Amino acid sequence: MNKDLKEYRTGLIQTVEKLNDNYDKLIITLSGGALALSLSFLKDIIKDAQITSPEYLILSWGLFIMSLTSVLGSLLFGIAAHKKAIKQVDAGTIYKETPGGFSSKITTFLHYIGTAFLIAGLVLITIFIYSNMEVSNVKKQNTTATAVKNSATETTGTGTPSHK
Repeated sequence: MNKDLKEYRTGLIQTVEKLNDNYDKLIITLSGGALALSLSFLKDIIKDAQITSPEYLILSWGLFIMSLTSVLGSLLFGIAAHKKAIKQVDAGTIYKETPGGFSSKITTFLHYIGTAFLIAGLVLITIFIYSNMEVSNVKKQNTTATAVKNSATETTGTGTPSHK
């Protein structure tokens, strides 16, 4: 095996190691971030208000799950493609075949589709948050108006506050 081919093989092995190392980090970051955002919004902003358009939230969670599944598949097929390429280098067929074989094509497809699912999920969660921010703002305005009204009814006919 010539020097360039050995360097290429070493690079492929290093890439497999990086894919394996980043696998858990990527899954935790994407799923944890999406989940934390939506749960935090529900807990801290909406609180006990009526949720508007829950279908956007549910669909966004589904898209995030499909994105994570696609990324997971992409990483797994990427590892398989790199292992195949290593075998191709070892067998001397790397120049005669597509490096990584069919797994390389699946990896690329899953990478793009995972990104599309992620973007769609972000759009839907944004719509959900926006529609519920309006509800939350209306609730705050109603609460403020009620407080002002209650304060006004506690004053006496002369405009001075009553003392109870």
